[in-house]
Amino acid sequence: MRGPRVRLSVVLVVLAVAGMLVSVFWRAADTSPAATPGEPMPDLATGWRWEAYGGIEVRVPADWGYGTSHFPPCLTREKHRPYVGRPGAIPAVGCVGPPVPALALRAPYLWFHTVPGADGIQNYDGGWVSETRTIGDAKLTVFSDDPALRAAIFGSARPAAGTSDTDCPADHPARGDRDFRPDPAKPGLTPVESITVCRYSLPGHGPAMLSAGRLTGDQAAAVARAILAAPEGTGPDAPQNCTGEVAYGDELVVLRIAGGTEVLVRYSGCVAHGFDDGHARRQLTADAIRPILSGPHRPTALSGEVGQLLWGTR
Repeated sequence: MRGPRVRLSVVLVVLAVAGMLVSVFWRAADTSPAATPGEPMPDLATGWRWEAYGGIEVRVPADWGYGTSHFPPCLTREKHRPYVGRPGAIPAVGCVGPPVPALALRAPYLWFHTVPGADGIQNYDGGWVSETRTIGDAKLTVFSDDPALRAAIFGSARPAAGTSDTDCPADHPARGDRDFRPDPAKPGLTPVESITVCRYSLPGHGPAMLSAGRLTGDQAAAVARAILAAPEGTGPDAPQNCTGEVAYGDELVVLRIAGGTEVLVRYSGCVAHGFDDGHARRQLTADAIRPILSGPHRPTALSGEVGQLLWGTR
């Protein structure tokens, strides 16, 4: 998509791919106020969080926001807070400019991506450095003016295969099986105090693991109640907008709960949208899906019907 310069951080892109009409909603970067310069880095044990992608996970400062990898520097018009980026929709406006934002607008980031290219270090003015390494099935690019920060992020990298921090398997059988349902021998969903969110790509749409995280406390309980209160069945669906090969979209989420219970969440295509715990299928609702598809789990592509649940009529 080509067009005039974009002045908003929220963009809407309409794609027609292989007979599928999808609306892509994406906040290009978190524009919350930046952290106060000069604050000491927090201790790894208390002030950091895990972020997973492509079968690996790394630690980043806990106060970093979320954005999109390879966001064009020429669109940066205000200082963002530091953020973690994952591949997603960006405004393709054909803007040109320097390879990094102006010095006064720079903020550190970690980009997860699979963009081909050599690993290495690129130095910029003001002591800022962009360093890229390939780890597992993903590339990581860290941009900062703090060598200790870059070393801490890269040094924390490890396989993300069901660790105690994320509890998400590196792969899941639902990715390659359109008929997959969670094991009905496991307990069905009940109100809970912790839900692990595991987001995966479908085959051919990127690395298996896209993100991992956890809902806890009142938020987890509210999500469970909202799922249980949703009408039975599937939807909102729009099968007329898809051909068969793209009907299930690009990605899915598996919710994991203590005791072995899993809830499969489909939302990315045109059919079979909903929650499935192996005992009952329930439709997507705004109250249930919004807390799940947020933060690191924001999707790259949605049908308009699901997009309306997440963002209303924007």
